[in-house]
Amino acid sequence: MIQKIKDFFNKYKAEIGIVVLVIYVLLLGLGTIGELFDIEWILDLPIFRPMGKYR
Repeated sequence: MIQKIKDFFNKYKAEIGIVVLVIYVLLLGLGTIGELFDIEWILDLPIFRPMGKYR
């Protein structure tokens, strides 16, 4: 079972890395747009809330 998982990650390592990078860039862009234009619904998303701020 562990070997199958290792084989999967070795086979698709580049594709997984690209997907993670694209998701990171999209979240970074969304956060930047939220800050620049003060869009509250973006800033209220759980991933962009400061620690301890829960509504």
